Amino acid sequence: MRHRLPRERRCTYVVRLERCYEDLHELATYLSRLAVCDFEIIVVDASPDAEENRRVLRWVGKHVLGALDPIRIALDLASCEKVIVADAHVRYTDQTLDHICDLLDLHEVVEPQDYFDPLPWWGGIEAGRILVHRGIGPLADHGSTFGFRKRALRGLRALNTSADDWVRRLASQGAEVFSAAEIFVRRLPPLLEDWLRDRPRHAGDDIAVPFKAAFFFALLPVTVLLAFLGNARMAFSYLGLIAFSSLALAIRGRIGAAPFFPLRACLYAPLWLLERSIAVYWALFRKVSGTSEPPKIPIAVRTSGERVATGK
Repeated sequence: MRHRLPRERRCTYVVRLERCYEDLHELATYLSRLAVCDFEIIVVDASPDAEENRRVLRWVGKHVLGALDPIRIALDLASCEKVIVADAHVRYTDQTLDHICDLLDLHEVVEPQDYFDPLPWWGGIEAGRILVHRGIGPLADHGSTFGFRKRALRGLRALNTSADDWVRRLASQGAEVFSAAEIFVRRLPPLLEDWLRDRPRHAGDDIAVPFKAAFFFALLPVTVLLAFLGNARMAFSYLGLIAFSSLALAIRGRIGAAPFFPLRACLYAPLWLLERSIAVYWALFRKVSGTSEPPKIPIAVRTSGERVATGK
């Protein structure tokens, strides 16, 4: 009797779970579809319900408890050279998966463009943020998914991905990043309470970028200063200029992305600027008061299931 050799996996798909997920069975169904399509599935679960999630998700792939750094987890556990990292709310199609896998033959890191569907008002604010950054440059801001080749990242001497914006961190450490802005990947909007909880964390990442920090910290104080030194008309003119500029950038960023971003998403761009100009002070207060989130310690799992620390 001839033994059949196991099929070679196309890619490793690493999904991140940081909070309680609202529809775990729907996520398991999506991951099962990927597993059938020859994808190795690794679930990096740091949610409070990790132990309960394990009962459902262990049937679709490897379930890693307590891990927070998907890149190091992939380097430790993935059996495939190509790896796709995605938030739990990301939903790839077969076509977009094929595109990412093909691009990873040519590039070290590939970042597609995510979009929100459906689009509640808080998702609209995030869509406005995405369009503004598309209007400024090629790399996405706080993207929810990307792919990389393991061999390329192992060559980085100082692999540090402690921030949420992994792609920009990898680019700063010498990785070759390709912005696949023409490949669109659907992302389900988070719950409103989860979105609000993430505001100071994302604003804290912006504080680390000097230009962004200066802009957002100055936006509200300059408005108040103009109102006191000049008059209300001058302050409103300043705000109107900022709003018009963000709207123009969003419209520019929508070029080539209109099927995935409705026109009303551009109107949320000024609201995103307002939200972020408030959130940076929120993040600064949390940092000064010591109430920010503790540092994330990456954890990996041996094949026997024993937890081991991969970083110090």
